[in-house]
Amino acid sequence: MKAALQNCVRLSVALVCCIVAACSNEPQAPPKVATSVPRGEASEDVPGEVLISAAASTKELIEQLAAEFSKTSSATIRVNSGPSSGLATQILEGAPTDLYLSANREWAAQVVDAELADSQKELLTNKLVLIVPKGNPAEIKEPRDLLGDKVKKIALAGERVPAGMYADQALTQLELLEKLTAHGKIARAQDVRGALSFVERGEAEAGIVYSTDVNVVPNVEVVHEFDPALHDEIVYVLVLLRRGVNNPAAQSFFKFLQSSDADAIYSKAGFSRLK
Repeated sequence: MKAALQNCVRLSVALVCCIVAACSNEPQAPPKVATSVPRGEASEDVPGEVLISAAASTKELIEQLAAEFSKTSSATIRVNSGPSSGLATQILEGAPTDLYLSANREWAAQVVDAELADSQKELLTNKLVLIVPKGNPAEIKEPRDLLGDKVKKIALAGERVPAGMYADQALTQLELLEKLTAHGKIARAQDVRGALSFVERGEAEAGIVYSTDVNVVPNVEVVHEFDPALHDEIVYVLVLLRRGVNNPAAQSFFKFLQSSDADAIYSKAGFSRLK
């Protein structure tokens, strides 16, 4: 199993490498802890190509931001989305990525600790919610209802994926995770969008995702919002990787993602901007 997982990671890295040119071998400066740009600062139009590896929960958001950026820039933005854990592993394995948007601090920190980052910025936050298929056939109103006989499966993201980690923390604090696991009710998906799909297709009576995920599908509804005190703070960390330092277009997009021009898009998608 371990060998198969390693082969899968290597294949993912190879696919990412096909998108962009090979990593630069030029010496780099030590990583900076954090950075920010003045709100409303315009980004310089620099042609080129940018690869951003972004948490699955931000796929549509980053695509919208890329489209907005392209109105004033000739740069091409390519989005590689997936679980933050998997994306970090790709980067650690050598995938030539310019920017990384992680759904938690932990995976961003691993990339920084490996000296693969130049700068980072805590950019966004989100909320954790309990969702059900439209119509709520299992009649779930609160987390404790998940123990009921009508609930056969609860969809969660993987244990190493930020959304899955936050969900596990919340259910543990509510003294539910051990009981739900013992009854075989937990169904793990590759990432948060996989958990969302399980619920949307009616393959799970409930699921735990981010509040913003609900906006991208029509057939699910929120029945409960978890108290943020039950889990680690949900923080999306934007990282300018050392490869991106040598890419002026990547630096320009990095600045744009922190500018007031991006705020309306964050707000519309349901994300909260960290100041």
